[in-house]
Amino acid sequence: MYSQTKGKRECLYNAFALSGRMLLRTITQGAALGCVLVALSGLLLLSSCRTDDPIIYSTTYDTGGGTQPSGDITGMYVLCEGNMGSNKCTLDYLDMTTAQYHRNIYSERNPETVKELGDVGNDIKVYGSRLWMVINCSNKVEVANVKTAKRIGQVNIPNCRYLAFHDGYAYVSSFAGPVMGGDMQLGLVYKVDTLSLEIVGSVEVGYQPEEMAILDGYLYVANSGGYMPPTYDNRVSVINLHTFKVERTIDVGLNLHRCRADRYGQLWVTSRGNYEDVPAKVYCLQQSSDGYAAVGDEIPASISDMCIVGDSLYYIGTAWSEIEQRNTVSYGIINVRTHQVVADYLSTSQEISKIRMPYGIIVNPYTKDFYVMDAKNYVSSGELFHFKSDGTFDWSVRTGDIPAHAVFVGSEMTFDDNTTPQTASPYIQAVDEYVPAPGQFVNTLPEATADDSPETMATKCTQALAANAKGMVTLGGYGGYITFHFDHPVVNRQGQYDLAIYGNAYEGNSEPGIVMVSQDVNGNGKPDDPWYELSGSADTDSVGKVTYNYEITYTRQEMQNIPWTDNQGQTGYIPRNGYHTQEYFPMWLPSPLTLGGTLLPRNGHQGTDGLWTLDYLRFGYVDNMPNSDEEGCCFKIDWAVDSKRHPVNLSHIDFVRIYNAQNQVCGWLGETSTEITGAVDLGVVSDK
Repeated sequence: MYSQTKGKRECLYNAFALSGRMLLRTITQGAALGCVLVALSGLLLLSSCRTDDPIIYSTTYDTGGGTQPSGDITGMYVLCEGNMGSNKCTLDYLDMTTAQYHRNIYSERNPETVKELGDVGNDIKVYGSRLWMVINCSNKVEVANVKTAKRIGQVNIPNCRYLAFHDGYAYVSSFAGPVMGGDMQLGLVYKVDTLSLEIVGSVEVGYQPEEMAILDGYLYVANSGGYMPPTYDNRVSVINLHTFKVERTIDVGLNLHRCRADRYGQLWVTSRGNYEDVPAKVYCLQQSSDGYAAVGDEIPASISDMCIVGDSLYYIGTAWSEIEQRNTVSYGIINVRTHQVVADYLSTSQEISKIRMPYGIIVNPYTKDFYVMDAKNYVSSGELFHFKSDGTFDWSVRTGDIPAHAVFVGSEMTFDDNTTPQTASPYIQAVDEYVPAPGQFVNTLPEATADDSPETMATKCTQALAANAKGMVTLGGYGGYITFHFDHPVVNRQGQYDLAIYGNAYEGNSEPGIVMVSQDVNGNGKPDDPWYELSGSADTDSVGKVTYNYEITYTRQEMQNIPWTDNQGQTGYIPRNGYHTQEYFPMWLPSPLTLGGTLLPRNGHQGTDGLWTLDYLRFGYVDNMPNSDEEGCCFKIDWAVDSKRHPVNLSHIDFVRIYNAQNQVCGWLGETSTEITGAVDLGVVSDK
């Protein structure tokens, strides 16, 4: 289940593991195990239950800002990491000639490419006429035409991390071992021919190598040891590019990450410390008498990303503290010539305070205006903020999940009419109703305020789920539901799967929700006609354990545990926890709130080690199987039954409703809560 918290788990894994931070320590700290494992949750939208992968059309937004071409820069690619295990890495494009932002363009430009870009984008760079993208957990580097974003090929490299280029070769750092392990395995740097895309060599470096920089014929590699807390690596490996051998190592600081060269022949290397008593710093490595760089100054700054333009090193910092159990956000500018911190901010605009999780920064070298990428809650759409050179806020725009890496380009993309779909879309068009039960993620997925109404919340859910937006919506505790429709009726293809509906399940972590379907019999375009459940495996596998016609009533208790009673004479409550401090009762709904349907038997049990397992049901439920499961997220309209569990023959459906069918609390995980991340009409997919 995505509890204890799912948001915290995603945050920890993306902020720590994907950056090489404290992974093993997190794994060994009891409840924090869940904070890592959710990163493996299956959000693999569109990766199963279809004959052909559909074309995912881009979405275009008008930024409304003053972005203009400058120098030879006409656009910018933004690589969005996507949640780990979700196959949600996406490529966005900002066209500075039109001030339009094109979201998720890669699949549209490459309809024949299976599973789009892949799992977790970790770096993006341009070399010549080619766009290179490191896709970490997919163990590959994707190469595309920089002007069209059309795929040229890929290079298979295990647990790849970052890119550097020199004299016709690409250098790729690699953790070498598996993504969730390989702690004692030394990393590698691979050498790749940029024309043939063939690997021509590799060299062993330190543990879990991260960024690299090239200076005077040497490749400097920052080693993190991120899989080995508390014994992090502290070395920079120095590779002679002529011999492609490591000539020496330089001791710098714990848990190294970024490595950038400036115009003075200096290297700036960031250390993340140990998140406890050794603070983060940035080190300046300068040329020494023997020709190598050596540590010069060190500056006490926590830097998670940086961009050097002229004499200015612009940085953002998101520093996790194991002691305080929280992140501290910082911004600033360091003068690389004087080594002085000249500002501890980038903007005085109040809009910069709206950035929840600064994750990437890029600065225009001509105009000095800059862009900050906000990962927000790591599980839904991020946001790109544009600021003018003086720090004045200009505009912001919605991005893919976890925008993190960007690169300017000088060849503008083209977005003509032939990229617009002319047929029915396979994806959700709009959400009609959103009625969640109370829960620890309610009012945050999506975010709600006291001013929201049922209509505005349905709109927010539409923004999260429609048109393959790949966001996430929680249904809260038992009975919470969501209703949506496509831009066409979904036809019952007798004997075949008709729908794929995606959630957030992974092995040992099933939060089953029941699917209901309805026809618009009265033709008013509203979901107010009879509803029919799609019968799942529990109807036969759990005879006598399923409760039909179950009903539960929740009562608002502001900022307290939420009590409930049911029609079986039972009482209980949705417990609060220290990780989610918002109101748990949906703020736009009245109290008491009564919900009902079929109650599935509890699937959670606690092991002797204190960890909880939530077992899969065999078939027929949302957020039950990983999205990567070939059939586990697919549904047949043929399964429809009426209130007496008699089969119903439906030629088509117009509305889909999903509700959480579990009423259980699993210790420190909290309540079981079904999550929704998208849906597909498989009939439309097969027609494309």
